[in-house]
Amino acid sequence: MLILACDTSDSTCCAGLYRDGRELGYELSMERKTHSETFMPLVKRVMDKCDVPFDEIDRIAITVGPGSFTGIRIGVSAVLGMAAAKTKEIIPVSSTLALARSFENVSFDKKGTCYIPCFDARNNRVFAQATDGDRYETVIEEGAYDAADLAKKIASDLLEKYESFIVVGSGADSMAKAIEAECPFINVQYAKGAVILPRGVALAAEGVAPQKPEEIKAKYCAVSRAERYQTGAELK
Repeated sequence: MLILACDTSDSTCCAGLYRDGRELGYELSMERKTHSETFMPLVKRVMDKCDVPFDEIDRIAITVGPGSFTGIRIGVSAVLGMAAAKTKEIIPVSSTLALARSFENVSFDKKGTCYIPCFDARNNRVFAQATDGDRYETVIEEGAYDAADLAKKIASDLLEKYESFIVVGSGADSMAKAIEAECPFINVQYAKGAVILPRGVALAAEGVAPQKPEEIKAKYCAVSRAERYQTGAELK
């Protein structure tokens, strides 16, 4: 099975090729350009570097959110176009789970650790979930959270289950302030610089049923600013 694993859901974008779980090659872009400029050339470079024609790819795994609204739309639209042109199936992947699968825990025992992958959603909000560090099972559902509310949920639901916590991603600063206020004595480490890597997307795709292009839907977990303006829910 040859899988093209892609992500455009945050400030970075990436793509990699995996044959039966073995990494053939990947590229991560941290450029300040928009994903509409960087993503497709990046995919082409990865495929050229690996000397793999698109026809040989069996499935495409793509993060469908939550995260950057524009980034998700760019990545999903690009992958839908690629898949439709060659009738490829798509594996939709949770962005926060892909982030959790992208970093290496070298600090704590995995069995007693909870991972909190989170993206900055501005105004002390985060897109996040909490997963078991050993089995990657969801222990707090993925969604858009006020950082303080998520810290309270961690304190009430998880402190008796886990000895340590690792908060990863661009939302780590917001969560650090909230956790310090709500549960300052927990054993926690922060990795603000952690980003989604193609291997994280590929690992998160394992066991997820592939879908046809027309079945793929973005998972924003919140409404966009434009939608909030339309409904009058936010006039800031």
